[in-house]
Amino acid sequence: MLYKISNYVIYPLDDINSKIIEVSGLKPKLPFQLHNKEGAEIRAAFLSDGHIDKNQTSPAQYCAYELELHERLVSLCKEVFGEFEARTYFNNGSHITKFPAVIGRALELSGVPKGDKRLANSHLPKDILLGNKEIQIPYLRRVFDDEGDVCFDKHGKRAVRITRSVNINYSTIEIPSERWVRFQLPDNIRQNLLSGEQLLLLKLGIDARLYPEGIYNSKNGNLTAKWRIQIAQQDQLKKFAELIGFNLDRKRQKLREMIKSYQFRKLPNGKAKNESLDFIENTIKNKGFFKYSDLAKEIVKSGRSYDMAGRYIRFFLEQKRIKKIKRGIYTLDTN
Repeated sequence: MLYKISNYVIYPLDDINSKIIEVSGLKPKLPFQLHNKEGAEIRAAFLSDGHIDKNQTSPAQYCAYELELHERLVSLCKEVFGEFEARTYFNNGSHITKFPAVIGRALELSGVPKGDKRLANSHLPKDILLGNKEIQIPYLRRVFDDEGDVCFDKHGKRAVRITRSVNINYSTIEIPSERWVRFQLPDNIRQNLLSGEQLLLLKLGIDARLYPEGIYNSKNGNLTAKWRIQIAQQDQLKKFAELIGFNLDRKRQKLREMIKSYQFRKLPNGKAKNESLDFIENTIKNKGFFKYSDLAKEIVKSGRSYDMAGRYIRFFLEQKRIKKIKRGIYTLDTN
């Protein structure tokens, strides 16, 4: 708005900027430019571990354990918004940084919701969704820094994941008695931000699957539904590492170790599927059925991804070589 007024009255914005001493603790650098890689990363941080208070005069805040993420965010905000004194302190197991209220108001206008993000269920900012790679990649990298994890465990599970939640008190779903349950959510209940982030990954050529995880019933009776984006295939994880990766050293190192753990096997087309089918048939011969975990563990022994079991099972189901008995348990399809 100030930019439009400056143009209308033909008064240079630089002159206006030089005469502003301070706005709520900020010496502003006007106009605030957020449609760039710095602005994309700042918004990613506040859409993840940040919070903009509904009170217009209250400071915005960012809460994350890793101090290096705070230092990076403060530096980016000073580059975009201007000089201010940042206050970072440790409380309840995490670092918290307070930012001038005017930064929160600017972020609100650029697509970051105020208040509880689980209630707002906001969308990915349009300019990031429709932007170029130079904007989309820094946005995603920061999201994975804040919300992502690298799953690399003793069972052979290898994946990069992010999860987000949304409040669903408005829904007609009966409140479960358990604290956490897996639940098939109706199609009209969506996690808008995570859906947009999945679309960004797909646009960048990375196969990212979106799964509903379940419903969490809090102590005060609130229902929260959780979704997960997962990147699990070996070639897709390599693409992710090369194109996006992490700013955080520990996550970047864990991803590097996970990718190095793969063993490359050059097999003729169809050989790996045939090996898996032989294993399935032998397992069924011995006990009458096989479990997803049986095949997954066998695949891991050969240095491949645990999640390849799901791909082979879907293929054999489509080919009517096997049939599902119940969740995670299968037998031969003799029809």
